[in-house]
Formats: sequence, structure tokens, C-alpha cells
Amino acid sequence: MTYKPGTKAPSTGIYWCSVCKRPERFTEGQDLPSCKNLCGRGRWDLLRPDGEAEKKQG
Repeated sequence: MTYKPGTKAPSTGIYWCSVCKRPERFTEGQDLPSCKNLCGRGRWDLLRPDGEAEKKQG
């Protein structure tokens, strides 16, 4: 699922821009900004929620 800039991050984790694939970490409830690469139509995809790596190792 993708999220528009200006919406609140649904969970804490690593997101990336749907256009340029630039990764960035956001915390739950934080307003998602526009991509720093100025991707006009870019949205944010949740790539990896926090805690996912620990679940796989456990």
C-alpha cells in the first residue's frame, strides 16, 4: 500500500519513495513529507516495519 505525502505514517519503519526508491525511516503518526528528491508523483511504500528483522531471527 502507498501513502501520499501529508498523511500520517501508519507504523514505524523504513519507507521508500515509489518513484526513486529513496529509503527513509518514519515513526508512527509522523506526517509523511514530500520526497527530498522532489519526485512530484512520489508516494511512500512501507518497505520494512520495525521489529520485522527480529521476528525472522527468532
